[in-house]
Amino acid sequence: MIRNRQELLQHLIEKLTKAMHSMHKDQCYSFGGSVLGKQQIMILLFIYENKGVSSVKEIAKFLNVTSGAITQFTDGLVEKKLVKREESSLDRRSVNIKLTTSAEKDFNNFKKKYIESATKSFSGLSDKELELFISLVEKIKTFS
Repeated sequence: MIRNRQELLQHLIEKLTKAMHSMHKDQCYSFGGSVLGKQQIMILLFIYENKGVSSVKEIAKFLNVTSGAITQFTDGLVEKKLVKREESSLDRRSVNIKLTTSAEKDFNNFKKKYIESATKSFSGLSDKELELFISLVEKIKTFS
């Protein structure tokens, strides 16, 4: 079956979306002693990848939501003592979200379990196919 580029891209997006939904079928995740929602986990992952601290604006841009939404998501994380809010030293109007020491300690254990659960989704791929998939994903242009 010959497909044009638009049909191929649509098919790819549908398959990737289905795969991501399958990987994230659980909407709650255990982190340390807390149960967190998908958005809260995404926030923690983003902050962790940014050396443990990110601005509300950066997180909002990453998740494609408003700064107000990030404030709501982080309220629960602050309450669970996983993050803390700090005034930016560069701009007093800006708020940074920083992982707490206990969240940093719990993160490696969470990441290990998260990768173990994702392993099932990729069990049909050989190591060589995984390497190829990674290189292809890295070639996709993203717009910031």
